[in-house]
Amino acid sequence: MSNRLDVLIFGATGYTGQYVIEEMARKGRQFGLKWGVAGRTVEKLKQVLQQASDVTGIDSLTSTVDTVTANITNQQSLVNMCARTKVLVNCVGPYRHYGEPVVRACLEARTHYVDISGEPQFLETMQLRYDSQAAEREVIVVGSCGFDSLVADLGVETIRQECERNNLDIALTESFLTLKYGTITGGLIHYATWESAVYGFSHANELKHLRRQLFPQKLPYPKAKIHRNVVFQTMIQGQPIWAVPFPGSDRSVVQRTQYFNYTKLNKKPVRFQAYLQLPSLFSVVKLVFFGLIFSLLAKFKFGIQLLLKFPGLFSSGLVTTEGPTRQDCEHAKFKMTFLTHTENNQKLIHEFVGPDPGYLGTSKMLIACAVMLIKENERVSVKGGVLTPGAAFGHTTIMDFLGKEGLTFTKK
Repeated sequence: MSNRLDVLIFGATGYTGQYVIEEMARKGRQFGLKWGVAGRTVEKLKQVLQQASDVTGIDSLTSTVDTVTANITNQQSLVNMCARTKVLVNCVGPYRHYGEPVVRACLEARTHYVDISGEPQFLETMQLRYDSQAAEREVIVVGSCGFDSLVADLGVETIRQECERNNLDIALTESFLTLKYGTITGGLIHYATWESAVYGFSHANELKHLRRQLFPQKLPYPKAKIHRNVVFQTMIQGQPIWAVPFPGSDRSVVQRTQYFNYTKLNKKPVRFQAYLQLPSLFSVVKLVFFGLIFSLLAKFKFGIQLLLKFPGLFSSGLVTTEGPTRQDCEHAKFKMTFLTHTENNQKLIHEFVGPDPGYLGTSKMLIACAVMLIKENERVSVKGGVLTPGAAFGHTTIMDFLGKEGLTFTKK
């Protein structure tokens, strides 16, 4: 591997890929990493590199960064691409359509892999099919390395380790996500993210069968439970909030980490629930209304076609094919509040805060994971396997790394 690049970004010409390239340019210069970009045409790769130069102020990216041609429909080109690098960063989604060939190519080339998938069916299918092979070949495959679901997973893992050091047993950890935006000029969500969500909901029935195979051992979760309604109001730090279950991949990813911790490391599993925090009852009603329509249409072929054809209509204007403008991203923030109930009736509060979660924050998280695989590979709990961020990076310095990038985790 000595002659390989350190990091190669596949899908560099996509919407998210542009932000990932810019972040890689900064970290490449900071750590002296050799890196490259990959896609179907060199001309487009040069264009995104030039744009990254313009945004970051780092000159000569078009002449100093390697460009590699690869096509998702040509498996040999993917293998050749992966053989050029130590870590492959995959930004090509939806992953249920395009992710598996890249994972296979990384295994064949013995190349570590990270992505930003928030699709539980893809993530869990990859673990079921390829975990043993990845372990045998000492290849680390880590999905969900963006906002879905690194924030929740590493947040819970950090709390678990803190409680373990202090001899505290956790009954339940809950997360409450708050999103804040400035004046919106171009929507909040890019169409590719919407497309992944549509296909994820439409195939949600696959998960039950997958999980019976993936998790044959029942975990000894604490018996204590906190009973919540689907929509509820509660108090956090003396403030009343409205909350609904968070529909993303956070809970499924955290559960996979807990299964890993228990079966591989003999650690007590943490029961986890994820919620979306909303500012008012009106916003709850609006979200539930659009959520019900979305979930109903996602069950039928014609409904899926409608959702994909009219994303703005069925998202109340939040989804556009162009995605949010750079200005929109720069004014966006997130806060995830963790409320941990211990077995001795203590309540612990932690906060994970950062910039725009969808694109600026996600690019920082993704590249941080790639850097960890290069710089701290020996700190990963196992030498190979299909892992979650918590399982892969829970014992690295990634939280300190992210803190320096404006993604801070603090105890209140």
